[in-house]
Amino acid sequence: MKEYNSFKYIFPPRPETRTPPTGLGTYERMGFIAQPKLNGSCALLFTNGSQAKLMGRHNNTFVRQLIPEETLCSLHRGAGWMVLVGEYMNKSQRDSKGNLFNARLVIFDILVHNGKHLVGSTFGQRQALLDSLYDTKPYDDFISSIGGPLYRVNNITQDFTGNYTRATGVQMYEGLVLKRPTGSLENGMREANNTGWQVKIRKPTKNYSY
Repeated sequence: MKEYNSFKYIFPPRPETRTPPTGLGTYERMGFIAQPKLNGSCALLFTNGSQAKLMGRHNNTFVRQLIPEETLCSLHRGAGWMVLVGEYMNKSQRDSKGNLFNARLVIFDILVHNGKHLVGSTFGQRQALLDSLYDTKPYDDFISSIGGPLYRVNNITQDFTGNYTRATGVQMYEGLVLKRPTGSLENGMREANNTGWQVKIRKPTKNYSY
């Protein structure tokens, strides 16, 4: 693990490989972890507890970011910098209850904690770290509330096909992202880092078939 003592942009882990829903059972048998794929904007939160930067996946800032900085800082745990990865919900999507789900941040990974860039850690280890850092309350089958506009995705380990069907019946869920629990975190200095241990399965739209 490397020292991370001041703000420096890190590209988020993102799946590039697509696979059709017919492959869900295979990945489940291989022991992958599924997370819901939300229809928002991929975001990284860089915070040291007193300041917070919410940035997009292209090293960009959001034109309209509606979550107060003090609320984002409330996610800080430990000492020094931490970097969380999630989805900033800014596309006026509706949740499973039919309500607009805007100006919310839904966390799905952690890259830096206690001033250490977690290079070499596995996806499973980082999920266990998030489990230890945040208490949550269920919101629906796919996300849980941390408090206010802050949420975390639920990890799914069984019934991938059924969960895919249920998720894609809700507007704000595009499908599932399947992640190998032993996948090792790379340094994130390039956008293509960390694509090899995850795949995405999306519901069909006019822009893509799955």
